[in-house]
Amino acid sequence: MTIDLQILADRIAIEECIYRYAHLVDSMQYDRIAKEVFTEDGSIDFGGAQSVGREAIHAQCMSYQGALTGCSHNVTNLVIDVSGDEARAASRVLAWHWFALPDADPLRATDLLVVGGYEDRLRRTTDGWRIYERKGLNFGTGIGAGTVPEPMRPILEGMKGRTPSWPA
Repeated sequence: MTIDLQILADRIAIEECIYRYAHLVDSMQYDRIAKEVFTEDGSIDFGGAQSVGREAIHAQCMSYQGALTGCSHNVTNLVIDVSGDEARAASRVLAWHWFALPDADPLRATDLLVVGGYEDRLRRTTDGWRIYERKGLNFGTGIGAGTVPEPMRPILEGMKGRTPSWPA
């Protein structure tokens, strides 16, 4: 078995790009997501929320501002296939959300747990690996944890029923 150090380096950089998205959302640094995670021509398909191009992705991410007091995207089960300067990645996500609700107990249980995943296509750029296509998957809204607020309903309904299409 030969070890290809470039493939290993690429896989680590791709993982970091995927984790960077989760970190920036969870730390509420929405202003950094489009530039640091997506290509200029990137797209997000979250069912009821779709954006094409870095400016549109930036606007979508900025719309999250003020909606949450906290969240935690736990990304797991990464499968990555690198082919030259492009790659595919599939991951699973448990996304815990605490909404900005007036007079809510700051130590309350989660308001919503979304169980899903991402299917990403990435490209090597001069700034490193960036996502040029992200498709969200929604397997359900948790284990009895929370209720879906009306503004999030179209997003989750749009992703509901999507099954992973890659890897086969």
